[in-house]
Amino acid sequence: MFVVGGRRLYGKVEQVGSTYIATTFAFLQFFPLFPVQSHIVVAEGSADTHKVVHIKTHWKSVATGYLRAYGIAASLIALIPGLAMAGTSKVPTAYVGAGLVVVCAGLTTAAFSMIGRLSREEKAQRLIYARFLGHPVHPSVLDEDMRGSIAQKLRDFLEERAAAAMTGANYRKGGPVKAGYRVLALEPSMRDREYLEAAFTLACIDASLSVGPMRADAERVHGALWNKLLAEHPDVLEVVRDAEVVQRSWVSSVLGFVPLVAALGICCVMLLRNDSVFKWKPSTSEKKPEYGFVPEELLR
Repeated sequence: MFVVGGRRLYGKVEQVGSTYIATTFAFLQFFPLFPVQSHIVVAEGSADTHKVVHIKTHWKSVATGYLRAYGIAASLIALIPGLAMAGTSKVPTAYVGAGLVVVCAGLTTAAFSMIGRLSREEKAQRLIYARFLGHPVHPSVLDEDMRGSIAQKLRDFLEERAAAAMTGANYRKGGPVKAGYRVLALEPSMRDREYLEAAFTLACIDASLSVGPMRADAERVHGALWNKLLAEHPDVLEVVRDAEVVQRSWVSSVLGFVPLVAALGICCVMLLRNDSVFKWKPSTSEKKPEYGFVPEELLR
């Protein structure tokens, strides 16, 4: 028996443009066995060579890698007994068999087409993070030391930027600056885009590093800053178009729905061919006796 094994990437999620998150798995016969390392894939190369940045284990990517690989296997394994049940003469069994195939294919389709997909707003937010993190990813995927270092640099930047931004707004020198970036960023007069984007990113990092009420407060500020960015600079969503042009591929979009569409089509054919489900013609047991006429001379 020919055995194929080694390491390869599985679980591609949270793609923005050409950047996405994936996990290297040890695999056997192309089935992932256990995760080795998660990465930010910055650029794809030939023959499975990619430029990556190592990150902590990304559990959504790990789960997606398992679901996609084993979902396809489960769909194929369920196909034969499922179709055999769909073609049986017993109506409940026929529906159970068809349902088994459709459910397995539906879960596989969800793993390919839904899990790990970002909305347009989420992509726009990650593009803002990329200006300070270097990559369009959520700050929580980075380790705590790296997040702490970036947070300190952002605080220093915001403090310097605040002094210049608030001087033109007739504020007392040092007053609003010492109140903290959260208060200053939410001031109605603060419209400096770079300041708001840096504060938005820092609020996200603070939320990922905090717990309890402090985390809730940081998340509240993060959401409020996003709404302010949309109100003051609605073009933040327009930058997503360029990333979507790079990311969009009709092959990858359609491929995820192939298992479900194929399963639905095959099951419909099997059920339509099943005389017990759709009675196109009366069965032999339901045929009515035919009555004819006997010639009168034979009755004599």
